This record gives sequence, structure tokens and C-alpha cells, in this order.
Amino acid sequence: MQIKILHKDNIDEKLKTRKLYEENFDIGDKDFVDYYYETIIKRNEVVVMEDSGTVISMVHLNPYEYNICGDIKNIHYLVGIATRKEYRNKGYITKTLNFAINYLNELKEPFCFLVPENKNLEKFYQRFGFERVCRFNIDKFSKEKYDIYPVNTVEYDNLMKKEQEFLLVSTDEYKKELSEKNVIVKMLNNNLNLSIEKLRNKRIYVCQEV
Repeated sequence: MQIKILHKDNIDEKLKTRKLYEENFDIGDKDFVDYYYETIIKRNEVVVMEDSGTVISMVHLNPYEYNICGDIKNIHYLVGIATRKEYRNKGYITKTLNFAINYLNELKEPFCFLVPENKNLEKFYQRFGFERVCRFNIDKFSKEKYDIYPVNTVEYDNLMKKEQEFLLVSTDEYKKELSEKNVIVKMLNNNLNLSIEKLRNKRIYVCQEV
């Protein structure tokens, strides 16, 4: 077994994670998966565990710039956390996720965050030090009166417009599911004098799904 980071320019290797993504996540909208593996994969990093060259577990590290109470910091959104079915319950995803967290800690980022699909997964991530701080924002373009929010770059606006296209063609049930999801955070470095308790008292805007 080998754990490694597929960096931004390792696109061919990152594309090999698509099969695992499709095996683990709802791909009813194939257009979204195509979009993810044509666009998002070019800007992120992926931590993978391999067995004889086959990806058996992974964590996608999707980067964003965040304005945190006036300070601009790089923050990573962790998505695509998965293990091949035949390799589950053997501790591989724990090792892969811990590797990813340690990597982000070395980058001196203040925190990283997740948006679990359900409360059972939220309990799983609590084992790694993640704690609930706010609800997911379904409105992709409302950053007014927030203390913590993504920086309004051209790239970010383009990503949100594309996500909004997918959201508009989704069902009302899907939108309701999104609005009920929780954002959970793991503190990495106290370089902004922040803590989970302080974050809970802030108005946080997290709307990106990828």
C-alpha cells in the first residue's frame, strides 16, 4: 500500500480516480461528473492510497481563497472521500484522511472543512476532530454581512455560475437536502486566533459543492 499526493499538474493520474468517484457517489447527473473531471480536477490535489497501482481510497482537496474577518487565507474543502467496496472497514480511509489533514496542517492553513451527506457521516468525521459550525448556504451569490466568505475572484464566480446551472435543473427535494446539510470544520493552526467556539459565533458563508 502507498499513500501519495497527486498535485495540481498530475492530471492524468487524478483522472484515474473517476472510477472510484462513480462507484461511491450518486452520478445520476453524468454532466456534473464530466464537469468535475474536466474542470475541478485541474485545480485541486488528491490524496490517494494505492494497491499495486490501483486507487483504493482517496480524499480530494479543493482549494479556495477565503476572507476570514479581513484576512485572506487559502482554505481547502475536502470532498470525494471514498474507499473501494472490497477494501472497506480495514482502516484505509482513516490513514488517507489523516495523511490529507497532516498535509494541510503543514501548509499552515487555519482550518479545513467538509459538508457530510448525512449525520452518520458527520459522526464519523468527528473522530478526526471535525465539528459542526454552520449550515450550508444554498444561495450561491449572497456574501453580504458575512464574517467569513470566499474571495470573489473571476475563477470563483465562474465555478459558482456553473454550479448554479446544475442547481437550477435539480429538484426541489435536492435543494431541500442541500439546505439541511451542515458544514463541519477541523482547526489546523491558530494563526488567526480562531477556535471552533469563535467560528460558531461568526457568520460563515460556504456554498460551493465542489
